[in-house]
Order: sequence, then structure tokens, then C-alpha cells
Amino acid sequence: MDLASLLLLTTVGAGYGVPVDGYPSKAERQLVLWTNAARVAPAEFESEYSGCTLDDFTDDEKVAKKPLYIDLALTEVSRWHTEQMEENGCFQHESCDGSNAAFAERIADYYTESGYIGENIAMGTTDSRYAVMGMWMCSSGHRANIMTGDYNEMGPGISGSYLTQDFSAGTLSEGEPPVRMAVDDGNGAFYADWADDDAPAALQIVIEGIATDMALAFGEAEQGIYEVEAEQSQDGGCQAWYAYWETASGEKGTFPEDGSWLLGGDCDADWTEAQAPRGGLFGDVPEGDLKSAMMGDVTLVGCATVPGSLGLVGVLAAAAAGLRRGSRARGRRGDLADPPRASGLD
Repeated sequence: MDLASLLLLTTVGAGYGVPVDGYPSKAERQLVLWTNAARVAPAEFESEYSGCTLDDFTDDEKVAKKPLYIDLALTEVSRWHTEQMEENGCFQHESCDGSNAAFAERIADYYTESGYIGENIAMGTTDSRYAVMGMWMCSSGHRANIMTGDYNEMGPGISGSYLTQDFSAGTLSEGEPPVRMAVDDGNGAFYADWADDDAPAALQIVIEGIATDMALAFGEAEQGIYEVEAEQSQDGGCQAWYAYWETASGEKGTFPEDGSWLLGGDCDADWTEAQAPRGGLFGDVPEGDLKSAMMGDVTLVGCATVPGSLGLVGVLAAAAAGLRRGSRARGRRGDLADPPRASGLD
């Protein structure tokens, strides 16, 4: 798909976390989750860093940051660049479609919310956790992008073994729910990030209406990554799931805001517009009212890095980019100021 086609994609009316035209993919959601894990608990992943320790971090990079929201416009342009790199055997921040446009110019053609952007690229792995922890976090430019506190959203792009992260300090037009991302790892574990003034009053994974509480895995209760091993179908059938949350102040919601993710070998897609009531057939009906509920009417509603530790063929290279863009106008290059800490590495 070319950039002109991407410009036709619309996200109007989509609730937060609801995919549009296949953006983001499951792998891209995993990339957001592990990026957020590094942000909320940089010290806790030191054993996974390849070639560095916390002593190599700046003081600010050792400080936990809020998890990032996903932005669909950034996701679209990020994946477009990733696909162009894979299709053309090209590995650079400049566009690989023949224009050789600077990454800021490429992003500005599509994403106009922010004047503060950054980008990481990588190649040679399909493991999002390894890309973040084993590759980018030990490269000063990539790490600076991941740990920049001014960023509040990102767009992940994955195609084959190529990965792109585009970051920005943007406008959160869909509100600020406490759960930015939830995803399963394909092996029975489910993860969700959390950031609020207090620990969650409830944070659960809901599979086919059955809710399972999540527990803190990384970070702090009010800003961390939660995890659960939830029981799934033993016959490999397709199952729908979503994350449910409640704040200490009584606000409630789900991720995605509408619909459910699908998992299992029999799934024809990875998302459905349906969302089963939490608690099964009768949703949140208190146990004492279950009999009356049963008697009533029931309606069923259906930067640049390659791996440095992959055996003898492993090769390490790095490049990251970040800069403040002077103009927000679509298609305008603007006057570029000096780049922030996340300057490029060649």
C-alpha cells in the first residue's frame, strides 16, 4: 500500500483501542505494550538489556514514565515505512519509496498533531519484547526516544522482521483512559498497562464473558504492567476477549472501547464488533438477583537496529532520530530546530 492510499483511511467514530482497516496488528500492539513496560519499569528489565546496564542510562532515563497511547495515524505511516523498507531492501529513516524524504517530512505529510516527534527502526527480529529490551534500550538514541517523558503517544509499524516506532507529543482526541494497551502473547499470558492516580479498583481480562483478575507484574500499582494467565478453550476454538477496568474514583471502561479481540486457531479475523457482557450471560447482575434475571427476557448479542546476539550471524547497528518540527501544516517541512536528545546514530 502506498502513502496516497493511507491518506484515505479514516478513524472517525472509532473508540479508543478499536482497530481500523487492520491497524494495529497483534504484533504492533505487542510492540506498544513492551515499549510501555520499558517506560514504567526501566530498572526491572536490566537483565534483558544486551550490552548495557542502568549505569549507562542518564538520570532521567532511570525514572519511570507514563505509558504511551497508540495513535492510528502514526501507526499507519509507521507501518507504511516498515513495509517500504522490507519491500525495497532499504534500512534507513529516509523514505524508501524513491523520494528519500526525511522521516519528519514523511510523518508531516500524514500526521499533523504535534511539533515534537521521534523515530526508531530495527530489523532482524519478529520478537517485540526483544526488539525493545535487547536492542533499542542499549542504544542511547533509541533509548532516549523510548524514555522521553514529553512523548504521550506512538505508532508501531511491523512488516516481516522490520519494525518502526514513531513517537509524538500529540493531542489525545479520544480521551485518556487508564489502560493504553492490552494484548496476549499467544501462549496464554495476557498483559495490560495501567496509569492513573491510584491503583485500579478492578483490572480484568474477560474471555467469552468470564472475567479473570490481573496482577501487577512490572512497575508500581498506579503505573505499571499487569499480567494474568487466563484459561482458554482447550479445543483451539475462536474466543473473544477484552480488558475491563475500574478506577478508584468509580470510572469504568474496556479496552478496546468497543468490540473484542479474537484468539484461537479457528478465527477468521483478529477482532469482532461484539463484546460479551462481563460475568457471562447475565453480565454484572448481583448473585441475589440472578433468579429474577433468569426469569426475565434474555437477549443474546452475538531507530535502526539489527540483533546483536543472534548467534554467529548477529550484527549490531544503530540509528535513531528525533527532532522538533517547526511547522504543523500538512505537507510543510517547516523550519527544523536542533534535534532533542534522541539524535540520530549512524
